[in-house]
This record gives sequence, C-alpha cells and structure tokens, in this order.
Amino acid sequence: MSEMQEKNQEQPVYIAENETTDAGMDTFFADSPVSANQNTGTEKQGMSRNMKSLIAGVLALVILGAALTIILLLGKQQEDAQPIDTDSLAEALLDDEDKAVLVNPEKSEDLQTIEISNSGNSEKFKVYLQTPATDESKAIYTIEGLEDVNLDTGLISTLVNNASELSANSLVTENIPDSELSKYGLDQPFASVVMHYADGTDFAFSVGNPSPMDNSATYCLMNQNLYLVKTSLMANYQKASTSFVSSTILENPGEENQPIVRSLRITRQNLDYDILLEYDEETASDDTVGGTASKHRMTEPVPVFLNVEKSSDIINGMFGLSAVEVAQIHPSESDLTRAGMDDPFCTVTMQCDDGNQYNLHFGKSYTTENGTEAYYAYLEGVNLLYGVSETRAVWTSVMPGDIHSANIFNTYVWDIADLDIVTDSQELHFSGTGTEASDYTVTKNSEPCDTERFRLLYRFLLNIYGDELFFETDLPAGDPDVEIKLRTQDGKEDYKVTFYQTSDLNGIIAFNDIPTYKIRSSCMDTIRHNLEIFDNPDEDFILTWQ
Repeated sequence: MSEMQEKNQEQPVYIAENETTDAGMDTFFADSPVSANQNTGTEKQGMSRNMKSLIAGVLALVILGAALTIILLLGKQQEDAQPIDTDSLAEALLDDEDKAVLVNPEKSEDLQTIEISNSGNSEKFKVYLQTPATDESKAIYTIEGLEDVNLDTGLISTLVNNASELSANSLVTENIPDSELSKYGLDQPFASVVMHYADGTDFAFSVGNPSPMDNSATYCLMNQNLYLVKTSLMANYQKASTSFVSSTILENPGEENQPIVRSLRITRQNLDYDILLEYDEETASDDTVGGTASKHRMTEPVPVFLNVEKSSDIINGMFGLSAVEVAQIHPSESDLTRAGMDDPFCTVTMQCDDGNQYNLHFGKSYTTENGTEAYYAYLEGVNLLYGVSETRAVWTSVMPGDIHSANIFNTYVWDIADLDIVTDSQELHFSGTGTEASDYTVTKNSEPCDTERFRLLYRFLLNIYGDELFFETDLPAGDPDVEIKLRTQDGKEDYKVTFYQTSDLNGIIAFNDIPTYKIRSSCMDTIRHNLEIFDNPDEDFILTWQ
C-alpha cells in the first residue's frame, strides 16, 4: 500500500452529482443543495460484444491512420512498420466499463426507511416514507423529528435514489479483513447506511475515503467486500440531518398558481407610519393601460399609484424568499427573544385571496460567519429561525418614494363619463359616452365638443406627475387653485384632484383631500393656459411645464 493510501483519515469535501449552485446566494449549509435525480437507475453492466466490436473497429481505423502518417513522415518503408493489435487496444479501453458491478438491485420506489449514522456529525437519523406515490404525485420522504419544518425534498430524494439500483465502479477486494479497513477509512466510516425495502430486503453500506488516485471514486464497504463507488453518489449520506432543512421560507407556487396579494402592510420601527399596498380591482381588470400601471396602489401613508417594476419585489417577494442560512431549528422563546422577535424591527403582513395570511418578522441585524449582512427572520407558523441577507430583506429598507408612480391620473380616456376642471378664472365641464375613438362623443359645458381636442387635453393631464411625496396631513387654508373631478362611465372611479400654490415656485397636490405630492406652481399656470386655448384648434396644448 502506498504512503498516500496509508495517510491518516481526513474528512473529504464532496460535490454531489447533479448538485446546483445558486449564483450569488450564500448558504448555511456546508454543501449546496443537490437536485433530485429522477432518472437514477442501474449503472452499465458492460457493453455488448457487438458494441465492443464497433468501437474497436473505429479505433482501429484511427490508430492505423495515425500509424501510416507517422511512417510516411519518417520516410520508412511500409513493410518495416510493426503490426498494431487494434483489437487488444480497444478491449483495454473498454475494460473499465466491464468492471461495473451491480451491488443493490432494489428499486427506489420500494424503499421504506433509511437509517444513517454519520461519524463526522456524531449523529444518527432516520429518513422514512411519509406519503406514498400516486398517479398524480411523487412519494414524499421526511426525516424523523423534523416533520414540522420545511425540508428540501430534492435533496432528500438523493438519499432515496443514489443507492437504489446502485452499481459500483469496480470490486477492489472480496472479504477484506477488518485489519485492512483503516487503510480505506472504513474502520470509522464517514457514514454507515442501512436501507430497508418493502419486500424485507436490507441493503447496508459504509462510506470511507476517496480514492487517492481518483477523487471521483470513493471506497465503500458492502458485505465485507470493498468497492469503488462514484463519490457524487455517496456525498449526501455524509451530511447532517439539519442540512436537509430547506432555506426557502415560503414556497413559490409558480405564476399560474400564485394567489393574488390582496394587501401588504409594512410596519417598521424607524417609520412613524405604515406602508400599505392594496390590490386595485379596477386597475387590475383594465387591460387598456398596457401594463404601465401596477395592479396595486399605495393607500398609506399617501394614496398614490405604484411603479410596476419597483414595487413587484415588495408585493410578491415573500413567495420563494430564500434565507442565507437556517439560524435555528425549533427555536425556543429565549432563542426568538435573542434574535429580536419579541419586538421586531420590521413586520410584513400579507393577506392573499386564497384566505391565507402570512406574518413575516425581521429582528436584529447580524453578520453571518461568511460575512453576509443579514436579519434574523421568523415566519409565523414555521418552526425555524432564518437569516435573510439585507439585499433580500427588501421590506426592512423600502420607502414610499422608492416604489410609487409619480403619475396623478391613470384613467383610460374613453372610460371617462365626466371631467370637471375648475380654476380661479375658468370652469370646463366635459361629459362623454362611448368605448373607443370611433364611437366616443363628448360635450363641453353641455355643447358639442371636438373629441380629438378633448383627448389631447386629457393627454396633458396624464403627463402631470408629482415631484416628490408630501407627508403633511393638513391642507393649506382656502380654496384650491385648480380642482379636477373625474368619474368613469361604470361609476367605479370617482375621485378629486386638487392643486394648491404654496409659494411663488411651489405647490402641492391632494387626492380626495389627502395631500400626496409636491409640485412646481408652473404646472397650475400650464393648466390655466391649456383651458384658455381649448377652443382654438390651431394652437397646440403645452404638454410640459418644466
């Protein structure tokens, strides 16, 4: 035995077969999650003679061609060349395939329980069949003692599949004596596993050192016989039971099955108000806005529209939210208190149209062992304490100004039934009926009106946007400088927007008498100007006031 083979046993580092890495995502576990191998089956038992002959023939052609080229380059006579035994060469190349040995013919669908002992983790745990497979769903396995927490089902499935219908790369030694086991790390194996199948068959094996000649193969002991087995197949049997706990806080059911978020409230210690986002039934059912308006609106602290892209992660980000680590399994009350859950820094309450409500709490901030800045997080009803990176804990830092849309009006023009615009010098009352440009008719102060002229005026109103959110609750004294009332033909939208000039250069906008935005006073001047020229079709409306 070489010096390398006789070196002291050390814990190997493995990367499991089909294991996937989430780019940019820190993980609590020593190894990244491993994807479920749904097609695990019997390894090759050697190729057929016909296949060998075919490969040998191809190799013969390649080798003979190479040999002929060398002979020509060296100027040798063809009769001086030594004959090449291509059949022997092909057989040698295929020899490794012939060494594969089926060591466990039992199928994964018949597996009932797995007993695993890990010397590195000083732990014994049991995996068992919790829900048998049906025509519509796969079998579900769980870990004894962890039934009440979310587990990574894909990772657990590797324990079920990897050693079922298992073929070893090769048989190294039969009936190896106990005195020789230490040379292969099998006197104190990294993992000892017993798999129990429905027909009463048991399959036991122990996992030792990786081969010093090839880390892709690992020494395993089965029935006192020593085998080399793919390292990737043996890696997950060496994990601690806690490594199979899922870092996904709330599963994402997928776009088709994802419930509608009816409301999402953010309560935070560093804000003296809540941020409340609510589903806007009318906007959601209106397909005329071309996807520019969010289906939700902010109703607290100010009633404003939302920017679709900027608000999406806030509204739906709880679905599929992943932790950077699972900080504590089955946390006690004292554990939760130490993490700040007795007085959370931030609480997110999400109510969905399927009747479910989710309360996600963020406690103290901390730095993980790998240097990630994170918050402790706790989802009510889930018996786990997580660590969520600051970059994923978006609710802990979002401000109303980060996600709002500055637009004041968002109603589709052909939906308008009444539009009243009143300034200190003019009053225009528009009434319209119809559904599109071809059949929409409008009157101004009860007189027939040019529809296109009305559309262009409303286009200007759609261009009005707030400069920044305004959080004061009191309106300025006196009447507004401009008041605009809008009602749709179906009566579902009926609101008032008022403009107040607060200085020579500045003003504010209120929505249904609730202050919402700051705006430049030049906007009010532009509104007055456009009303004055409405009846002059030769003069274009001013669309901006900057």
